[in-house]
Amino acid sequence: MNVMKRHLLLFALVLFLATEVFGQEYRTYDGTYNNPYHPEWGSVDVQLLRLFPADYADGVSEPGGQNRPDARVISNALFAQDSDIWDILEQSDYCWVYGQFIDHNITLVLDNEEEPLAIPIPAGDPWFDPLFTGNQEMYLLRSVAYPGTGTSQSNPREHPNNITSFVDASAVYGSDSIRAAYLRSFQGGKLRMSSGNLLPWNTLNGEVDGTIDPNAPFMANPTGALKLFVAGDIRANENVLLLSMHTLFAREHNRLCDELALQHPEWNDEQLYQHARKIVGGLIQHIAFSEWLPTLGITLPPYTGYKPNVNPTISNIFAASAYRMGHSQLGGDIMMMDMNGDTMEVMPLKDAFFNPYPVYDYGIDYFLKGMAVHMEQMLDAKVVDDVRNFLFGEPGEGGLDLAALNITRGRERGIPDLNTIRLALGLTPYTEFSQINSDPGVYQVLEDLYGDINEIDSWVGFLCEEPMPNSILGETLTLILSEQFQRLRDGDRFYFENDPALTEEEKDMIRNTRMKDVIRRNTIIPVMQDNVFLAMPQDMLCTAGEPDAPVSGTTTAPSGVLVQNVQVDIFLDDSVTVLTTAYTDQNGAFVAEGVPTCDNYYVRPRKDDDVVNGVTTLDMVAISRHILGIDPLADPYKMVAADANRSNSITTLDLVAIQKVILQIEDHFPNNTSWRFVPADFIMPSDPFAQSFPEQVVIDNLLEATDVAFTAIKIGDVNDSAAFHP
Repeated sequence: MNVMKRHLLLFALVLFLATEVFGQEYRTYDGTYNNPYHPEWGSVDVQLLRLFPADYADGVSEPGGQNRPDARVISNALFAQDSDIWDILEQSDYCWVYGQFIDHNITLVLDNEEEPLAIPIPAGDPWFDPLFTGNQEMYLLRSVAYPGTGTSQSNPREHPNNITSFVDASAVYGSDSIRAAYLRSFQGGKLRMSSGNLLPWNTLNGEVDGTIDPNAPFMANPTGALKLFVAGDIRANENVLLLSMHTLFAREHNRLCDELALQHPEWNDEQLYQHARKIVGGLIQHIAFSEWLPTLGITLPPYTGYKPNVNPTISNIFAASAYRMGHSQLGGDIMMMDMNGDTMEVMPLKDAFFNPYPVYDYGIDYFLKGMAVHMEQMLDAKVVDDVRNFLFGEPGEGGLDLAALNITRGRERGIPDLNTIRLALGLTPYTEFSQINSDPGVYQVLEDLYGDINEIDSWVGFLCEEPMPNSILGETLTLILSEQFQRLRDGDRFYFENDPALTEEEKDMIRNTRMKDVIRRNTIIPVMQDNVFLAMPQDMLCTAGEPDAPVSGTTTAPSGVLVQNVQVDIFLDDSVTVLTTAYTDQNGAFVAEGVPTCDNYYVRPRKDDDVVNGVTTLDMVAISRHILGIDPLADPYKMVAADANRSNSITTLDLVAIQKVILQIEDHFPNNTSWRFVPADFIMPSDPFAQSFPEQVVIDNLLEATDVAFTAIKIGDVNDSAAFHP
């Protein structure tokens, strides 16, 4: 009986704790208790998931790939890029920058300072061994091992994630309470900011001129800079574009605090801070899942709610290999652009690493503007020199090869080869190198390097695969990324669609917010394309002040009489689909209301009734005299009217067609309508048949109320006798 009571008490305690956790309104900073049944899933320092068996040389912890070429050899032979290779889908720099920002929200595996791993440099390497010494090496620090692993083949080396796995805006707020507190102002719920509405510096007063704060949270600093901006993730200063993204969402947090304070004047600092944090997390999630991923070519199944049996923890294959695909998307230049679309400066990427001062000097607006115009590099087996030879410094002065580092990282983390991964994913392994990529410049180099198709390093294989339709990603990479991001969404109890602390109005606001909206709300940038992840030149941007505008106009005969009851169709940019239709009134005027701005349209009038109106034997006489050369028609509009069969000539066949209409043998002209319309501002040549003339008005990028006018030509009527009635 006592045993039964203890079991009942234990059950009651578990039920009580579970109820308390389910009632939890806000995320913990370290991600714990997101899942009440598995409180450690997705949290700080949890072990990365191993989706495939580890591939270590000794089955325990020694780096794999012993039968493969050295990483720098592969990099030189395959990844060297000497010119721009633009993205095939014309995606902008926002794709790789937002991808890096998301990466710094969900994964960080620290280096072990006591485990350097040498990467041999081939003799005569033009960058790292130009003197042919043959004894040069590059070093990579091995990833920290998860405590207690790497002791046997049944317990191989694993690795912890040093930040939360969730898309929870931890890059803005931090993954621990100490960093989170440092970033807060504790006034009105807002985050600390420095002059220029920038992130705080790691100084006592938070400004660049302050004294270094010994208690400031650690910020990564491989180049030796002393003063850095402080953010939720240690890598925020890695480049100026990433730093701009961190700053942008910190500004959005503070903007939301102002809005929430007006809506809830009774809320205190903590309530304002936590609720703004929740909304910012939802915005980052929505942009990632509904805008950024689809632009890359990843479409997840529709969201159907939180699934407590889904583990959101980041996988080793994702962190150590697959998600490093973005390193191929980097370009060698960073563009700064003013609000008029003029290029202010083009900064080499190698000068932007851990250099926060351009953001201090110029702010973030010019960088955010340039990112929307500048196209990213193709996701392929090529990497620009700025990161393949100059990562964090010049060769021999701290410079590294990111391609070689990525290859080596996969090996030291026990990531299997490409075909092993494909087989585990249910995909057919490759049997020929040309199946990976049909380009001989790719598959032949792969074959020369590896020889054995079952030895290809995962990261190399992922980037060599040809992209799927309407995607920049290959087949294997698509599956791995889709699997991980679906777990991150479905296994997050605080995913914004599922979060009961957010009102339906707030959820709708998040759903209706795009990346461009966050940018425009927090910068002076006046206009951006709807999808900033697709590059768009400045001259193609819509600068409309309203979401729609009227298109109006008139149809007038050459004699000046206004023509009524004309059907005016507004066609979409495809020139086939009719968006809306209007009709001219008794004044020959029409108005099409509510035409969406920022798009292209074709305006085409049409009138094909009352064919005999104004057509008499007198017209036949005039046309006959023209054909015989007795009294040629001089007015080009009358010549078009005389061309009854629309043959671009005036012949006896036109007389036959007109006669049949007069005698009511036919109720229409062959191959023609009863009226034709020409834009009024078009100057009709003396010979209208020498070349085709326009019969529509093209509106490029509708910005405001637009008026168009047409000249109406009554076919068969060359003496202006038509009656202009409805």
